[in-house]
Amino acid sequence: MKAEAKKAAARKSEAKKAAATKSGAKKAGYGWVLVSAVCTATLIAATAWSGDDEQDGAPVGAGRGSTARELADRARQALLTASSLHVTVEDRSKGAGTSAPSALDLALDREDDCMASVTFGAHGRADIVRSDDRVWMRMDAKLWRTRLPGADGRAAAKLLKGRYVTGPADDRTLADLASVCDLSALRRQIRDGGTGREAVRKGEPTTLDGTRVVPLTTEADGTTSTLYVAAHGTPYALGYTEVSAGAAGTRATDTTTRYTDYGKPVPVRTPPADASVDVSKLASLGAGTR
Repeated sequence: MKAEAKKAAARKSEAKKAAATKSGAKKAGYGWVLVSAVCTATLIAATAWSGDDEQDGAPVGAGRGSTARELADRARQALLTASSLHVTVEDRSKGAGTSAPSALDLALDREDDCMASVTFGAHGRADIVRSDDRVWMRMDAKLWRTRLPGADGRAAAKLLKGRYVTGPADDRTLADLASVCDLSALRRQIRDGGTGREAVRKGEPTTLDGTRVVPLTTEADGTTSTLYVAAHGTPYALGYTEVSAGAAGTRATDTTTRYTDYGKPVPVRTPPADASVDVSKLASLGAGTR
């Protein structure tokens, strides 16, 4: 009975952690939604890593060597220890591009260097550059009008004329989108991510973008998630897909994530002064208060 009580308490604790993570992502804005999307692939790793020994202790599926749990754990550790990373995300889910981005192209490192583009479907696109604690953000006219409805959005687009807004990374106007450039936050979410206990299936080796990989798949609540781990050398997580038809009360999902350029320098190109406008110039438009 005591053992059952401990297990129940552990499950309750994990549920609270998951709820807190989801709530935090919602409050933080557009940028954190993308950081969360980048992190989702690691949840398979966390699942396998915390699984029962009786279930995962023996080789799973085809192939020799590592079990599903061992591969997932090593991929998770490679993400945790990466000094830099290039991530692309494509979200084809219903509603993508409204409350959350539909696409991301992101290169970032531990030194707070970052180059990113974030697309919100038909609602516009933003380009982001970060160097140390300074951020440059360029949104097209569509996205300005989405973020600042009415006259303010039109005025901001007219004032900027395609130039970047620049300011400290923690400025309220810049912070939500700039958060995609925070590798430390990404690593924290990987480290502290939920630890479900769904079975992980190790599939036959296959090829992803020209590289041999081992697929690790989970299925839960109508959602199929697959993490693709490099079959040779360091077992890097190289790709992730998530597909679901959408159970009652949830939306259908169809996302693809790719991870490349582990440890490679980030090619940061900060915009020149004549291509930038200080974020303080937007205060009169109300942008600084949103």
